[in-house]
Amino acid sequence: MLFSTFFIFSGTLFAQASMQNPIDYRVMQLLGVEDYRINQKFIQRLFSDQGYFLDGKGQPDLYKISKTLKQNGLLKLAFKQPMELEISFVIEENPQTFVSVLYDVLDAMGYYYFLVKQSLLDEKKFKFILSMNTEYAIDPVLLQEKLREYGYGVQGVERTNLSQWNYQIALLLEFKYPKASALVFNELNHKANLKGEYWYSIENGQELEIKSSNNVVWYPKIVFYDESLNILEIVSSQKLMRQIQKEIPKNTKFIKITDTYLPITIKNGLDVVLQ
Repeated sequence: MLFSTFFIFSGTLFAQASMQNPIDYRVMQLLGVEDYRINQKFIQRLFSDQGYFLDGKGQPDLYKISKTLKQNGLLKLAFKQPMELEISFVIEENPQTFVSVLYDVLDAMGYYYFLVKQSLLDEKKFKFILSMNTEYAIDPVLLQEKLREYGYGVQGVERTNLSQWNYQIALLLEFKYPKASALVFNELNHKANLKGEYWYSIENGQELEIKSSNNVVWYPKIVFYDESLNILEIVSSQKLMRQIQKEIPKNTKFIKITDTYLPITIKNGLDVVLQ
């Protein structure tokens, strides 16, 4: 009976917040109904300046809202002990690109081991659920900051409970790939990478000239991608080389260069010229 009463109260509170105050509704989605109810007066003071928490379109700014909750100790992310965390993501366009981005982002945030628990694709959207064993939920503030670097924004975030989170994602303007260095026509680009994996972006050009630093011999592997990170061509050499020239496929936007067998072989650097 108590559970039934609480369920009805929770649903009523959600509905009221959604209709009367969209900022309160977003706060409630991030905290859960119970934590919202306990801290309601404090929350009302924090968000008294409603205009500050709206974006340029007059919609709730999820980044400002979640950051304010975090800074004031209201955003609970720590578990009492390691447990399974489930995070669902919904996106409407180019799911393959977003999955690649998300793996990069999670790696940068220190989440190296996770499983795709469920994946659903229909005509309108792509949804997939990740599962991992961890002591902390993913920080929605940091996640939004990392996704912005790639051109993505969080349109909605809801905590079902401490170990289950739901995110709605959208590409804001233009896809960006911060790992990629921009190549300038006929200018030498030199950089080193301890992992031996090099990313570049191009706007034009017909050919690449690639040399290893210090005349190191290596087995070149070059992957060409379009603007959505779809693979256009893979070149994987079975011969040791010090340099290689390769024609660039049409519609190439991003390029990854590494060693076919042991990437750290070229950790000291590559010299690349776009021609």
